[in-house]
Amino acid sequence: MTLFTRAFPVAVSVCLAGGVLSAARPHYGGTLRIETGSIMRHVNALAYETLVAIDAAGGVRPVLARSWTGDARGRRWTFHLRPDVVLHDGSILQPAQVAAALQALHADWQITPDADAVAIDLGHDAPGLPWELADSSNAIGIRLSAGAQIGSGPFRVERVDAGTIVLRAHDDYWDSRPFLDAIELRMRAATDQLTDLETGRADMVPIQPTDVRRVEQRQMRIEASRPLQLVVLAFEAPFASPANDAIRRTFATAIDRGAIARVVLQGRAEPADGLLPEWISGYAPFVLVRTASSMRPPAIAALAADRRTLALRVGPADPMAQAIAQRIAVNARDAGFTVNVQAPAGLGPRFDVRLLRVPFRAATPADALTDVMTGIGARTITLVGRVDTPDGGAPVETVLATERALVARDIVVPIVHVPELYALSGRVQSWNGPVVLPDGAWNLANVWVSPP
Repeated sequence: MTLFTRAFPVAVSVCLAGGVLSAARPHYGGTLRIETGSIMRHVNALAYETLVAIDAAGGVRPVLARSWTGDARGRRWTFHLRPDVVLHDGSILQPAQVAAALQALHADWQITPDADAVAIDLGHDAPGLPWELADSSNAIGIRLSAGAQIGSGPFRVERVDAGTIVLRAHDDYWDSRPFLDAIELRMRAATDQLTDLETGRADMVPIQPTDVRRVEQRQMRIEASRPLQLVVLAFEAPFASPANDAIRRTFATAIDRGAIARVVLQGRAEPADGLLPEWISGYAPFVLVRTASSMRPPAIAALAADRRTLALRVGPADPMAQAIAQRIAVNARDAGFTVNVQAPAGLGPRFDVRLLRVPFRAATPADALTDVMTGIGARTITLVGRVDTPDGGAPVETVLATERALVARDIVVPIVHVPELYALSGRVQSWNGPVVLPDGAWNLANVWVSPP
């Protein structure tokens, strides 16, 4: 064996090892290309920061506030701010600016700067205030004298064009400069986003659970939030009468939620026994005391045709909802019903029940349930009976009682809870932690892109 042939395997091993280390080591620079149908929500979260945020475990973590304390009833809170937080214009964030920004959002709060902190007196019990302040609607934006607004986030807005926003890395970000140089967000039709990812024109796009198998077959990475959307049935007035309680009960219990989550949504959803997922409500799924018992198939078959035939309305441009509706129709048929799934582009014919996709915030249980009730709609809530929306500071016991009342008669029938899902190209890497946080926020200061 010659010296060259003996040395060649060693040289190859060294080169391969160097390549692996290089691939695993974060790189500064590059532009992350994101396509989505909703830009501003995520732009605001990247450019403007909240006092606290939801962490990877679903708890609350410090951001602009390094610590906080509240009194026993949650009426008065003190948030101690990080020192030397640099804003996008190079100035240092001051407690008075934070107090003014929050006061502009909450005129009924008493907010005062105090040395290195801001004190918040709400005038009512609010033990979940940190959760409320973690919502992006409470991000701190500082209004300049010229009228522009700046933030302290890891990225600043550099350019806004028609359908495109470019963000530039904030070099003096308090938690170290992001790896990326820039982020380009483009508005793009949902039908084109995944194709652009597969053909290399995008690096990150939102997907539906029904897309998971296609993404996994192409060996692309999937990131997910915690469940932030409820898929729910809402019956219309003709079927919501007390005379149809047993029919609705039979219909609701016939639905195989586990199969919908596991098969139709490819394991990327959770069966919903209640309106709120446990990670937000804090309580385990409850057992309902229902107003009627189920009917057996012969009893359903003996009903008049108009009482065992239902028109189920779904959105015309929602493949996920249509797939769920078709599975519900199969389950209902096994129980003796006939379900006609409608996906009309206009008003369409009369329908008996709607399949809704209702988003909710990662907030206090009361706020999340308020979102759900708003999404279901006042018309359906009225059919349920007298059910009041819980106040933002309502205790968990009140939220639980409200949720029980909403679903007890099966006029509102929860099906599954669904997270926000994203597919990422192979060049997207994360240094420490997930790319998508439990509340759906993008953790892009943590992201770097592999060089060509």
